Amino acid sequence: MPFWRRKKREEGEEEEEERGEETEEREEESISEELEREEEVEIYGDYAALGIDLGTMNTVVARPSEEEFQVKQFPSVVAVKKGTNKVLAIGEEARKMLGRTPEDIVAVRPLRHGVIESMEYAKFIVQYAIEVGSNNNPEEIERVAVGVPGDASEVERRAIKEATVEVGIEEDNVIIIQEALAAAIGAGLPIAEPTGTMVIDIGAGSTDIAVISLGGITDQETMRVGGDDIDQNIVELVEEEYGVRIGIHEAERAKIEVGRVFSETEDFEDKEIEVVGKDVETNKPKEITIDSELVAKAAEPVVQEIIRAIRRILDRLPAELIPGVYDNTVMVGGTSLMPGMQARIEEETDIPAELADDPMTVVAKGAAIVAAEPRTLEPEVRLRALK
Repeated sequence: MPFWRRKKREEGEEEEEERGEETEEREEESISEELEREEEVEIYGDYAALGIDLGTMNTVVARPSEEEFQVKQFPSVVAVKKGTNKVLAIGEEARKMLGRTPEDIVAVRPLRHGVIESMEYAKFIVQYAIEVGSNNNPEEIERVAVGVPGDASEVERRAIKEATVEVGIEEDNVIIIQEALAAAIGAGLPIAEPTGTMVIDIGAGSTDIAVISLGGITDQETMRVGGDDIDQNIVELVEEEYGVRIGIHEAERAKIEVGRVFSETEDFEDKEIEVVGKDVETNKPKEITIDSELVAKAAEPVVQEIIRAIRRILDRLPAELIPGVYDNTVMVGGTSLMPGMQARIEEETDIPAELADDPMTVVAKGAAIVAAEPRTLEPEVRLRALK
């Protein structure tokens, strides 16, 4: 099924008059009229397009359908037979194997801190995402857009393209888009306007902060910190304070269930959770209680680094873009959901950031919109949106 249909130009459309020597005002009017006569794009139906947010922790796939999206997600984990490329499991089944596999099975997360550490395993994730997003009918998919961190290397971008092409997608129909721009599109921000908008994308492995104006990124900070670092900090703090070593799964569970960020303006009930780890002295199992205060302490270094990056952006930001950023800043990414994160950023930066309706899916949705209509990113279409 095609991605879009175009309305035919009305018959008898008059040809443009030769310009000759015209005033600057008349030239601008002619350009405007020409853009208006461009074939209109109408997105409809169940498209053969997919948007993919290839995340460190989870991969999200979105497919446009009528006035909504079909969204699916799975953990970005691959389990293979050691010494071979034989895939034994991908997604949730593979995640459960992390740190628990026998010697002949390897379970890995191909992305760490937003960086592809294993190209081969990352290809499996991309290809599985296309299968999942297409309901096991990858031949139906004609165009794919994949979101990547702002500082993704050419090698990483090429690897993602190659993985997508191997599934049967034509190379020209594979779009690599920066996650921050995809998030802004997915969140419905007015990216075409010249006043400026800002996206704060706090994921598991990386954080992207980007200012967008006239449909393009004007400034950006990418840091390889996120929710994974908070999990690791929890592990280290528990060992330091309790003498108990817990697994990364228990740390993540504590972050999700009782986690919060220090904030002066938000009051949160202090919660507790029981976790089981290994006593470092006796090597025996030991149950301990983790509370919200400990998780907040573990999150603090990450929060401070994010705030420093926002301040660097603000230091460089032209005064002309300040009003737009003040009115249109959105937070996305799973780690942005931590209680207190939104309030803390506003306290430290005076930017009233809003939390996206569904922070974990907006990148994939924005990528899906671009996949369905790639002309969204073309300069003339962005300028046309202004009018």
